[in-house]
Amino acid sequence: MGLDSPLPRSLEARATWCHPEEAIRWVFAQQSVRYDVAGLDSTGSPLPGWGKRLGQGIKRAAGSAGGAALEVGVSVASGDWMGGGNEQRNNSVPELPDVTVFGPGPDSEAARLLSQHELARLMGSDKLNLDKLAGDWILTSQRLAVLVPENGSPRDSNTSGMVRGALARVGKNMRKSEGTPERQSEPDNLSSFLEVPVSKISDVAIVDRTPGDAHTSEPRKCFRTTLFDGSGFDFYKPEPAAEQMLEMTRGKS
Repeated sequence: MGLDSPLPRSLEARATWCHPEEAIRWVFAQQSVRYDVAGLDSTGSPLPGWGKRLGQGIKRAAGSAGGAALEVGVSVASGDWMGGGNEQRNNSVPELPDVTVFGPGPDSEAARLLSQHELARLMGSDKLNLDKLAGDWILTSQRLAVLVPENGSPRDSNTSGMVRGALARVGKNMRKSEGTPERQSEPDNLSSFLEVPVSKISDVAIVDRTPGDAHTSEPRKCFRTTLFDGSGFDFYKPEPAAEQMLEMTRGKS
């Protein structure tokens, strides 16, 4: 049921977040996000002529999340990568992000759900780093969502930590079965950062997406979730992840 963030988050979701009859299809660990949206550059910043409303929204979201107004520094809000300008951007590895938001414009459903404004709220800061946006996407029989701990920052979520937690719980259960006293570990309470009812998902498919320079890079297989307005999310992990996600979505795995 999981891809990179499997056992612990699936168990936690079933124990604390899912409805009684809600079946989990898959869990997908997100670390990086980019945009393929008309009117936005790859960082989600508005292109010339599309206004400054998005950057203003980031400041409001980050201030609300952090309890104080935060300044936009060298960040994707100004069209630069965190920690560097055009030189670092040009030298970046031409690899696909975990999640690509696509759509016909900034007001499309997917771009709105995962806008820079919303990512600032996810991080609690307006100094966004699109390669450090940890979160767990989950598809169930009822909804598509991004899950975060109720009493913790989603920034602290990481795959290795969750796997270590799972192994620790397995060890505790083994010791308990052997008669060794051990305090039972409780699952984390989870809440939805965003939710989309499955009724708003119009299609799922495997698509090709080419990273970096289209003339020097080979297309990669992505799992695509398309929403009712034609926007959506492309999920990428090395093959055969896309095929596995499609099978799990259709209940074949």
